[in-house]
Amino acid sequence: MKRLTLIRHAKSDWNSDATTDLERPLNSRGEKAAPLMGQRLATCGWKADRLISSPAERALKTANLIARQLNYPEKKIATDQKIYAAGLHSLIDVIHALDNADEHIVLFGHNPGFSELGQWLNPAAPDQLPTCAVLTFELPVKGWGEITGGCATILNYDFPKLSVSG
Repeated sequence: MKRLTLIRHAKSDWNSDATTDLERPLNSRGEKAAPLMGQRLATCGWKADRLISSPAERALKTANLIARQLNYPEKKIATDQKIYAAGLHSLIDVIHALDNADEHIVLFGHNPGFSELGQWLNPAAPDQLPTCAVLTFELPVKGWGEITGGCATILNYDFPKLSVSG
């Protein structure tokens, strides 16, 4: 069994001075939401073998802020250009190429591709992942290349505005 977690980047700053989409940073809401989601995951004892992010500033910053809460070394976060602005088929290719030694991989990226991928893995997945959403699947496979549409079970779905009972 493998586990795959999709994390959409936190809220970005459309009013920044960034000259390209890749450089667009998080806004203050995003800077607060990512550590919050990391804390929620840490509270559940959540562990991952590998974190891989789009190289976009907003995705990589989200990955760094969540990694800190999970005590995952930020310098070990990999980036993959193929995740940036990827559609469903490109993301499937990324997953099929993952290292089979890793049991739980986390990808940090963007909509609409992440929402499309979630729906492909399990049609009950949300239509649109909100910013900083965390969606974890269990996959009944031994190798990442074996993943097919509809094969996944949703283990966890959370996002910053989801109420937490206390």
